[in-house]
Amino acid sequence: MTPEFLRRYYVMRIISNPKVYALPQGYVSIEQLQNVLNTIRRQNQDDVLYEKLELNSRKTINRDLDKIRAYYQINIKHKRNLGYYIDDEDYTEYDKLKSVYEKTELYLLNHHAHAWKDFVTSARTSLSDYVDVVALINAIEQQFLVELEYKGWYDDNKFQTFKGIIQPLHIKEINNAWYLIAYNKNIGIYAFCLDNRISGFNVTDVKPKKPIDFNENMYFKHSIGILKIGIKPQWIFIKVANHHFKYLEANPIHPSQIIVKEPKKSATEALDYQDPDIWAEIKIFVEPNYEFLMEIFKYNLWVKVVKPQQVKDYVSHHLKLMIAYYD
Repeated sequence: MTPEFLRRYYVMRIISNPKVYALPQGYVSIEQLQNVLNTIRRQNQDDVLYEKLELNSRKTINRDLDKIRAYYQINIKHKRNLGYYIDDEDYTEYDKLKSVYEKTELYLLNHHAHAWKDFVTSARTSLSDYVDVVALINAIEQQFLVELEYKGWYDDNKFQTFKGIIQPLHIKEINNAWYLIAYNKNIGIYAFCLDNRISGFNVTDVKPKKPIDFNENMYFKHSIGILKIGIKPQWIFIKVANHHFKYLEANPIHPSQIIVKEPKKSATEALDYQDPDIWAEIKIFVEPNYEFLMEIFKYNLWVKVVKPQQVKDYVSHHLKLMIAYYD
């Protein structure tokens, strides 16, 4: 992340949601924008990442707005004597902008981990000491090749070591772990966990002759996490107890999740799992692989797979194996 990117991030944040910065909702004048940027800079005066926030002349802000407009398709307008604003009709790329906000905030949480330790508790990082994430992100953006040595565990590749040249494609976080999705001509697209399995890492200045295109949303469209093992995706029907149904409404198991039936009894003081009226039903379209199995087990006795039968049997088989441990 560059100081210029951070300034544009704050310009977008302040104008799109001024009340967060104690400004009236609506228009943001150049003076208000400059005051907020200067305040944020003073609060982080010893941090070089924030040094460009104080470069906030009208000319610089207008140049930033041109960059924002070109990259995010967010048309921040200006009304004379009132200030800057975003027209709701032009606010068509909200999801893209939201994604930028979330990723920037995640970066800032890590950047300020020590200073904010009294206010924020985050999960431990899984990143290897060998990995420079900023350099890796730049390699993905610039399409530089990376030299990688990866000592796999049993679940990866039966303890094999990979050593070679990869094209980095995407970084994905799942279950408190970070994965690099990369391409190598011998192994295809592969997910490398960025933990102590990485024993060698070097970003080169070489670009692939024929870089491959990668769309994260399409590649993982039918995955719960990062696994893709060639199982045909299918609709899986899952019953959910009423108290946990509220959670899965707000936090779907998978983007494909559809509510098939809501519980007849939406709230009950007693949790009688034999009562058919406390059960809702949802369906998701995914590969029923190992990560799907782990996701189902995570929800304890609050969910149950009801069909298709082969997926129900798959879950039941593993449950019986685990129960046998305690016989």
